Amino acid sequence: MKKCMRCLLLVCLMTGVLAYSAAAEKVIIYAALDEKTVNELAAAFTEETGIEAEVGVQLEQAGTVSGRIKTEAANPRADVFIGGNSNYHAELAAGDFLEKYTSPVIKEAGISEQFVDPDGYWTGWYFGGLCLLYNEKRYKEEIAPQGIEPPSTWDDLLHPAYKGEVIASNPATTGGAYLMMAAQIFRLGSEEAGFEYISKLHPNVAQYTKGANGSIPLVSQGEAIVGFAWGHDTLKQKIQGNLPIVVVFPEDTGFEIGAASILKGAPNLESARKFIDFLLSPTAGKINAQNGYRYPVRTGVELPEGVPPFESLDLAPWDLKKAAENVDAWKKKWAEITGK
Repeated sequence: MKKCMRCLLLVCLMTGVLAYSAAAEKVIIYAALDEKTVNELAAAFTEETGIEAEVGVQLEQAGTVSGRIKTEAANPRADVFIGGNSNYHAELAAGDFLEKYTSPVIKEAGISEQFVDPDGYWTGWYFGGLCLLYNEKRYKEEIAPQGIEPPSTWDDLLHPAYKGEVIASNPATTGGAYLMMAAQIFRLGSEEAGFEYISKLHPNVAQYTKGANGSIPLVSQGEAIVGFAWGHDTLKQKIQGNLPIVVVFPEDTGFEIGAASILKGAPNLESARKFIDFLLSPTAGKINAQNGYRYPVRTGVELPEGVPPFESLDLAPWDLKKAAENVDAWKKKWAEITGK
């Protein structure tokens, strides 16, 4: 009888240990993305792997999420940081806040090296390009009669016809504006030429918005004729809201690599690695594309109707390292030019 009791006790203890181990397997996510996308990614990851996915922080401001990661560095409360352009992740890597990891899915899926940190600290999993948008009615009534073609290039924004009619955004408050500025530097071949462009554009700007997409409602409402914003957000709002705007991806456009990284000292390191692998899967790519109209870095993912194929975009020649290293200097120069 005593032997049976000992066996029963042993079985209960072993069962408890196994149950605890299964329950303990989880990943904690800090995200700079919209709530719907983050929640669906977490649910899909759990469904595919059986690992609990907890969303610790969900904000659309990557800088705020990055700041929290730095504050908590002595006692990390999360495992992965997803969303936000690669500059935020590169800055965290430079500050020794990230763990190296190169997912095997990168090679398996044939993902281009341009979307991956060569030092292995962050992984690009989606892509966003900047677009121009203009109010169709105001263009036809005010600009077309002057014999001026619709705005389709960055240089078109400098035309005197658009004086006081351009909505831009502020690189001090949004990464999209910084990348627009970087695109001018890279496409024109030098910092001098890039900032000369900013100087010429400034008189045409009616307003600098805090967010990268502040131009969408203002141009849609006819408060200005033209602006620039993230293409995926603009297309989503245009299509879903039937907005009276035309969306154009200009030649040599600026872009962001939406990145993911593992935090140094992550409490659930193995689960964090599995989550990075998952982000590169067709499942995660489809969730992100359908909800956010963002381009996945891997091929074979269906895009929402109305979104031009990735291959149709013309990207500015880019230097990821230079863009990451000059954030403060280029923002300061922009402020000197604009007084903002």
